Amino acid sequence: METLLQDLRFATRTLARAPGFTLAAVLTLALGIGANTTLFSLVNAVLLRPPAHVAEPDRLVSVYTSDFSGPAFGSSSYPDYLDFRAQTGVFSGVAMFAPRPVAVGDGERLERTGAEVVSEDYFRVLGVRPGLGRFFVAEEGRPGAAPAVVVSHELWRRFLGGVPDVVGRTVRVNGQPMTVVGVAPEGFRGSLRGAAFDLWIPVGAAQAAGFGEGDLTGRGNRVAFVLARLRPGVTREQAQARMDGVARGLHAQHPDVWTDLKRQGRRITLLPEREARILPQVRGPALSFLALLGATAGLVLLICCANVAGLMLARATGRLREMGIRLSLGAGRGRIVRQMLTESALLAGTGAAVGVLASVWATDLLARVRVPLPVRIGLDLSPDRRVLAATVAVTLATALLFGLAPALRASRPDVVGALKGAPAAGGRGRRFTLRGALVVAQVAMSLLLLVGAALFVRTLQGAARIDPGFRAEKLLLVALAAPPGEARPEERARVAREVQLRARSVPEVVEASWAEAVPLGMQGSRRGMTVQGYQPAEGEDMELPFNVVGPRYFETMGIALPRGRGITDADRAGAPGVVVVNETFARRFWPGQDPLGRQVSVSGPEGPFLTVVGVARDGRYGSLAEEPRPYAYFAALQEPWGTVLHVRTSGDPRRVLPALRREVAAAAPGWTLEDPRTMEEQVGTSLFPQRAAGRVLTLFGALALLLASVGVYGVLAQSVAQRRHEIGVRMALGARAADVLRLVLRQGLAMVAVGVAIGLPAAWAAARLLGGFLLGTSPSDPAAFLATPLLLAAVAALASWLPARRATRVDPMTALRSE
Repeated sequence: METLLQDLRFATRTLARAPGFTLAAVLTLALGIGANTTLFSLVNAVLLRPPAHVAEPDRLVSVYTSDFSGPAFGSSSYPDYLDFRAQTGVFSGVAMFAPRPVAVGDGERLERTGAEVVSEDYFRVLGVRPGLGRFFVAEEGRPGAAPAVVVSHELWRRFLGGVPDVVGRTVRVNGQPMTVVGVAPEGFRGSLRGAAFDLWIPVGAAQAAGFGEGDLTGRGNRVAFVLARLRPGVTREQAQARMDGVARGLHAQHPDVWTDLKRQGRRITLLPEREARILPQVRGPALSFLALLGATAGLVLLICCANVAGLMLARATGRLREMGIRLSLGAGRGRIVRQMLTESALLAGTGAAVGVLASVWATDLLARVRVPLPVRIGLDLSPDRRVLAATVAVTLATALLFGLAPALRASRPDVVGALKGAPAAGGRGRRFTLRGALVVAQVAMSLLLLVGAALFVRTLQGAARIDPGFRAEKLLLVALAAPPGEARPEERARVAREVQLRARSVPEVVEASWAEAVPLGMQGSRRGMTVQGYQPAEGEDMELPFNVVGPRYFETMGIALPRGRGITDADRAGAPGVVVVNETFARRFWPGQDPLGRQVSVSGPEGPFLTVVGVARDGRYGSLAEEPRPYAYFAALQEPWGTVLHVRTSGDPRRVLPALRREVAAAAPGWTLEDPRTMEEQVGTSLFPQRAAGRVLTLFGALALLLASVGVYGVLAQSVAQRRHEIGVRMALGARAADVLRLVLRQGLAMVAVGVAIGLPAAWAAARLLGGFLLGTSPSDPAAFLATPLLLAAVAALASWLPARRATRVDPMTALRSE
């Protein structure tokens, strides 16, 4: 311990005598360690941190029902949840929740946020205790009960003023007054990791959150997520065996909704809480995205280590005389290596401290990012023991990575030459040094990051070229929200039709309609369809995506109709049922035939059947990356579902909002317009993962390029200083300044060329892994693979030119005398 303290004191004094070197090394390491700490904070928040305020989370399981088309992790219906709740032999409690976007407040104080419609025992099953007031009681879960609501701690502070007497107050949710009965504890955000919910509404008041009459009664309406708490002593395997029997019983009792496309019974799957922190449906893409960020942060750390190792090697060269004296006085190699590693550890520790502070600042910025989604993003990114342990591990690994080679180099100098003050071996003749190899590695890794950034830039450019099948510009989307008690579908259709007619009379409005779903949104409804005259193959999925749209929807959206017509005013209740299908639908079910006049049923093979009156051009419905798929449009006046207004304007879409609000107030008092956004914003939201990855890679790629250029400059500057005598001799023998300039530039560009030669194959292989994130561009995009080496070469040429220019100013006589 005494020797360690002595090494620390000596290292501190040594580093304090070189403030420029120390500052550069600390800031470089802070960048790499801070980036990795920030990333691990994100991974910790998404995957590792237990849910806040939840008691014994290891006894919680998520209950999934397999989908009609086969995937195991689907949602459940409310009647299914009631059957699951009856399994008291293996569960001490079962709860359901259903996410819903809602509007809180009224008038000018209207805020869009997320709510969970929950069973009355939801908080009891989780083991969460209220921050203020109480949670729900059994009576509040029954239809007709007085509407109650629990608010989040954040909403209580942000929207309700944080008043201590909030319990018993009334707030309006989707226009309906509800009584606040409790406040959730600070940090509790709900049961979907990554989403921050502000309201919890009991199923007895589900209508206020947009639930229809059949959502809680229809066994085929799978609106609920289900979680359960295992009884003490019951294992997940035992509970799974019991639920397998429940699934068989439900299949026998309800074969119409509990049979999948393979004519088999649906399955029930239990996942432990730890494995269900990311929804299984998106777990693969989410983990791939985190892996991409992790690889990026790891590359940045390696580049930082290589840069600091280069600085340490340069410094070790300048300390050869010191090391020679210490060795001549009896110091062993191990003692010198330990002293050098102590300096490295001190640098790494200081860099880690600065990096952690920078990470706290960065995670705070991340927590404040607002993504245009119906539900706020909410993750607890604060550092905990796991983050600190990971930071310590990264710090120790970093100290070894950048400190070991310089320490070994410094511990074996030529003692006699060092005492005489001779230049370091390798300063003459050798053109490819260890420090040069580190620069080559930096260039190769920088190329990896820059190619990735270029591919994502090309992806965003390619996405702009993808034809979504509609015209996104000058199109306003706004939800038409009903007042309390006006959730009847027929009334919604009547009001939507009236608002559509009034909206078309507003100046600057070119066309207007409405629909249930918005392209590239979070909705993704599917329904089973029977195509008259078509015999599905064994196991063929006949549950297809669809939308319900108002008259003149296709004209408003700018969707072309190659055959037939769109939905019109004549397609109303009582008229013959109609449907419009897309081109892929027509090709799949009527190849080489005229689809107009064909029949489709959504009620089974016995009908009633709807007539195909038009064929719409293929589009992108869920994401810009999807392949063409069958799609159907039903008439909203015949099947009244959605009320999202679509308004095409001649100018800025948002400028017509005040006029639209006046028309809604005149047409339907009590109805409101909520969640306004443009279709261009909707498209941008669908590209959020690509934008986020592109920005991260661009930022880190630019930093890596800067560090690589600094490395090239440092190696050449040191080389010029060590070869000062050689350059003087060359110039004395007649070498021109241009010859010396080429000599130094060639050395710098040679390092870059080797780095590019190593980095390009690695970048090509890495680009294959990014294929799932790329849109409208190839992982082998020539522009990305040509532009980045040219950019690197240009920056390296500039970094090489500065020491090369200094070399041309060497005075031959001065250089010869100094030798």
